[in-house]
Amino acid sequence: MKPIGDLQVPSFQVVSGVTTFTYASPTSGAASLDFLAHTLRQREANTGKTILMCQQNREAERLKFDLAERDVNTILLPPHEAMIGQVLLLWSKGYINQALILCDDMLEHLGVVDASLVIHTTLPELNKFEERLKWLSISAGKAEMLVITPCDEENEKEGKGETELEVVQQTKPLKVDALHSKQLPEMKDKAEADAASAPARIPNDNKEQEIYLSVEHATEKLLVSTSPETSNSLDKSQLDQAFSELATVDASSPAAANANAPGDSPFDTENPTKSADAEFQEWVKLVQNASKDMNLPPPPSVTIEEPLSSASASDLRHQIVTTSLDSIRSVEDSPASLAVVPFSAEGITYNNYGVLGWSRHAVVPCYNLAEAPDISTIIARAMQQMGVGKSRARAVQRFAWPHVSSGKSLLVVGNMQVGKTWSYLPTVCQRSHEDLLRRRDVGRGPTCIFVCTNQGQGKQIERWMSTLLRSLGSAAGFEDVVTHWDKSQVEDIVRRLEKPVGILLTSVDLLLQLLTQHSVGKSKIFDAQAVKCIALDNLNDMVRVLPSDIMKLLKQLPKMFQLTQNKCQLLVSGRVWHTDLMVQHILPLMPDVLLLFDDALEASVYGGVQLDVRVVAEEPEKLDHLKALIAERRNFANEPAVVVCSTSTEVLLLRRKLQAIGVTAHTCESEARYSNVTEWRRQSPGGLLLVTDDVVPRLKCGKIPLLIHYSFANIWTRFKSRFSLFYASLKSPVTRPVGQSVIFAKPTDVENIWRLCDFYMKHKLPRPIRMLEILSQRHLEEPREPKSTRLCHQMAAFGDCLRHSCRYRHVMWRHEVLPPDHYPKNGRIRFLVLVCYSPAALAVRLSNQFPTAIRFLNFPMSALGEQVQRHYEVEANRRMHPNPVPGEMAVLKNANRYERVDIVSVESDSLVVVQLLDTSTESFPCNTSKLYSCDEIFKDSPREAMDLRIIGLQPESLDRIWPDDARNLVRKEFFRRTHNKRSRLFHAVVESVIHRTIFVSNMYDDEGNDLLSFVTSRFRSHHEKRCQLKLDAMVRSSKDFPHM
Repeated sequence: MKPIGDLQVPSFQVVSGVTTFTYASPTSGAASLDFLAHTLRQREANTGKTILMCQQNREAERLKFDLAERDVNTILLPPHEAMIGQVLLLWSKGYINQALILCDDMLEHLGVVDASLVIHTTLPELNKFEERLKWLSISAGKAEMLVITPCDEENEKEGKGETELEVVQQTKPLKVDALHSKQLPEMKDKAEADAASAPARIPNDNKEQEIYLSVEHATEKLLVSTSPETSNSLDKSQLDQAFSELATVDASSPAAANANAPGDSPFDTENPTKSADAEFQEWVKLVQNASKDMNLPPPPSVTIEEPLSSASASDLRHQIVTTSLDSIRSVEDSPASLAVVPFSAEGITYNNYGVLGWSRHAVVPCYNLAEAPDISTIIARAMQQMGVGKSRARAVQRFAWPHVSSGKSLLVVGNMQVGKTWSYLPTVCQRSHEDLLRRRDVGRGPTCIFVCTNQGQGKQIERWMSTLLRSLGSAAGFEDVVTHWDKSQVEDIVRRLEKPVGILLTSVDLLLQLLTQHSVGKSKIFDAQAVKCIALDNLNDMVRVLPSDIMKLLKQLPKMFQLTQNKCQLLVSGRVWHTDLMVQHILPLMPDVLLLFDDALEASVYGGVQLDVRVVAEEPEKLDHLKALIAERRNFANEPAVVVCSTSTEVLLLRRKLQAIGVTAHTCESEARYSNVTEWRRQSPGGLLLVTDDVVPRLKCGKIPLLIHYSFANIWTRFKSRFSLFYASLKSPVTRPVGQSVIFAKPTDVENIWRLCDFYMKHKLPRPIRMLEILSQRHLEEPREPKSTRLCHQMAAFGDCLRHSCRYRHVMWRHEVLPPDHYPKNGRIRFLVLVCYSPAALAVRLSNQFPTAIRFLNFPMSALGEQVQRHYEVEANRRMHPNPVPGEMAVLKNANRYERVDIVSVESDSLVVVQLLDTSTESFPCNTSKLYSCDEIFKDSPREAMDLRIIGLQPESLDRIWPDDARNLVRKEFFRRTHNKRSRLFHAVVESVIHRTIFVSNMYDDEGNDLLSFVTSRFRSHHEKRCQLKLDAMVRSSKDFPHM
């Protein structure tokens, strides 16, 4: 066995007839997998056919998974696969070259396969092992046998003194090779000389020989009894006699002393198979210890617990582990934490390829499209031509493709450009095409519904769909994809959906409109039995733009469609884990869900990791915080902590500083220092480990309750990947919280502080006031050109700016501070609401200054508005504006009304930007050909429309942009016309007036209903109490306009 020689794995051989049995004992689970991978690669190079035998199907699945991590392709046949016979025939004839994985439930198939090497990855019970050999003797009697035996690492450190053994007399010569032993000839000679001797006390350096002889004799009996010639005559008495000879090893030997020590099998499953035959287990232990006790060259060292592979750092792989996740049920979300107790014993947690996943069903990931059997080869070929999955699948796709193509639901959360949409798009297209061919003239409506944020995103998805569906061939007379982006086209869409179609591609609000129209009985649009899958693509953008509509849609879907496996699968993707939405409204619709996280920060906070950001001004202050954390942890002696730095230099400097204050810390600043991690885990389970971002992806440090970010990573994605160190705790948490992540942030780290604030607000964590103060000062301190454009909208509305980047001016000119003379300065005002821009911003007209005179086209007009309308209705009074100039007043026909406007800017000879003066304060571009000169009689009247804002009321987002459906709901519900009041009046008390904006604390209708409580009780919002102070500071810091 040349691979064994290359890897220097402790092993020995036993030859029986024409069959060679090699027993190999790698020193660890990772070393076993490395050894297997190396062996299989060598066999593939020689085109040899190899079978890997496992005990259970789950063990076989995991073995395939672990070998795929080492870039070794294998074939796993499920026990009840219908095509198993044909696959085995092709494999035996050499048309399929990969190694074949079988489990003990499939032994009857061993009689029809011809293999040159059979690897027993774990030793089964004696009767099962005998059955394996019996079946293999039919077609693979000459095959080499490789048996992987677990190695107890503790025995390698013990048993160095004298050992008392009994040598069993050998009754039959047997050829034995002890691999990699330089003393092999001498060992053979001495074995022959001592074969007939009585048991004797021998020194330690000869123990190899006695173990060799005892194993030789007992194994020979077993092999002879299980050979084709003698297997039928095997009885219990013969086995008892063989094992009784093995049992003569004295209790003082290392083998006997550690008879009950647990082995380190690399293929242990979550429910290890327990032997029913205690004698057979003694034989297994003896074989293990025999290989360990030989003084053979050690196996190759493997960094930490996971072997390095040829994969890139972006495709990191971790070990699959069974754990628990909370059963999905509706829970109330806590505003201070995202922890939703996500763990229970009902599912399986996966941690491979940098992805954290959970499912109630076992999922065997694929390496590429070829290993996703339910995706057609035509679709796979078309995808590869488009550059998708050309060589191998992306991380989330490896889990998603086999799961989704089997008809189950998916929820994937990850960064941009990680392949979320392509995780389910092939299945959506394939299912829609297949069902459309079956349906033909039966039924109506779509087979699949694909929902995205807007038409911009939808166009790209439509192109992908068209390419995939075109490869499958269109069904004559039927539409593969129907897109719906325009409310005015709803009648045409309903008409097209009267017959079967493939995919309906639309947005949230328009789908909700169709569902509502269907449910009220106006039009029967959907066939609930025909809809096979519903996809919500990029959910976080839908929640940001239309949160109310997405909630309505999620409540409507289960009422109309059967969201179960083989009925209708739900597929959801997004970049943000919205706890309340996911747990209460989405996961209950997915009984067969596969939950995938390709974002360690999202996964960790979802799992209950607590974030603690500490703003530190200088390095000494940061070190003081670190010392305080160390002091707090001293009460937990066995709880380790990991400190992550951005560079190796910072790690070394920090270690010196800690040594100066009497704190010992281990370091791992490069891959060459991975051995320090093992030493740290063994010697200082409660100590500090200092690492850099370079080693984090492959770092295996077990469960850590505390992760300290001493400095930020150079890019945000590397910072988020640090949270993968919590994955070990997320697999099997015992207490809540799972862990704590302390982040040291300097006031100058504004880029990362902005990202942290954005994360906090998106996940409803406590408002990070200190960090927001840093952001609000950032733009004020940035130098700006004197000729910068308009005043920043956030500055004018809130007194600060929290945008990530802003190209507008953040300093007021003094001439912008004072309001027009006719604006109210204080006191109570009554007004008519002209336009609702958002739940906090309105355009109003004061009723005492500009009362309503008439209603024109259902719009309330003042006396001035009526005069302008009547004057410019006469064609002779309309004169084209000859030369528009900024600051000049003009007249424009807007919404079939002639209105006064102010020319804001001249963009070109044909385009100007204007602002309405009397019916709104909106600014927009218009063509100069539609602009008329304003007669002098209308120029002296002041503007009637005024901006009014509820001071400090803002959405919980850094861009401070209200969702569209929030604005629409306020328009319809709060400002609706009631009791035949066509022009409702409202009242408020003026707090301040800056420029042309009136700030009020709240506003009320005549029935006492107030807008502030209406908004805060329905939407995610924040009422900033210090907003007036910020506005006052902005006014005080105003400057004179710089004249150039």
